[in-house]
Amino acid sequence: MRILIYIFTLFFWISKVDAQLTINGKISTVPTTYVNTNGKVGTGEGLERTGKKTKTFVCGDEIIINHVTTDGVAPVAKTVTYKTVLTTISGASKCWITSNLGATNEAASGTDDTENSSGWYWQFNYKKGYRYAGTTRTPTAWTSSGAQPTQDWQPANDPCTIELGPGWRIPNLTEWTAVRNTNGYFNNFTSVLKIHAAGYLAYGNGVITDRGSGHHYWSSDYSDATFARAFVVFPPNTYTVSNNNRLAGFTVRCIKD
Repeated sequence: MRILIYIFTLFFWISKVDAQLTINGKISTVPTTYVNTNGKVGTGEGLERTGKKTKTFVCGDEIIINHVTTDGVAPVAKTVTYKTVLTTISGASKCWITSNLGATNEAASGTDDTENSSGWYWQFNYKKGYRYAGTTRTPTAWTSSGAQPTQDWQPANDPCTIELGPGWRIPNLTEWTAVRNTNGYFNNFTSVLKIHAAGYLAYGNGVITDRGSGHHYWSSDYSDATFARAFVVFPPNTYTVSNNNRLAGFTVRCIKD
């Protein structure tokens, strides 16, 4: 009976204070103290009293994303750690990921032609991404014709928002134009964004093209029922924001306000 009373008293005390569990299994009444994901006590990252893992994102932090196919965006399920950087390269100070959406890692060079660094590809204003590994495209279904709605990339279809969370989005035409003006032709990979030649999927058949030589990144701006605007870098010295067929599969780089 004495033991039962002691346990009840301890439980009652825990339930009445603003407290959480520390690494030593003790109760802390410091509101900002949490056990972080490495099992260490920290401030701002870890387990709240409810057991929910929390972290206040600051640009420059890494983002760990568990991509799942059930959201209708990721062509395959995988967990990716994205690096981020705060930069004025697109005009105002914005946060960017430093690899393509869906890429396992940053590119190793401006001509990196590996699938891991290329990431996934999107047709304009479609949320479904495509993976191209070896000679296999996932998914295999491909839209190769038909007029598209004359509108910018809609937020409900924005893979950056869906996969990375609120505030993340595809860069607009003005932002990519500023990147083009800042980088010129030769400074794309050496810039903080590590822009590289991931190539694209041809609009007629969805086959990988120019991986290792051409850079093709969608903006969120349309032109008409056939074309939309993209940042294109192509040898020997082309670097432009141009009209491109909306049914081509281009890479996506994400930005956060």
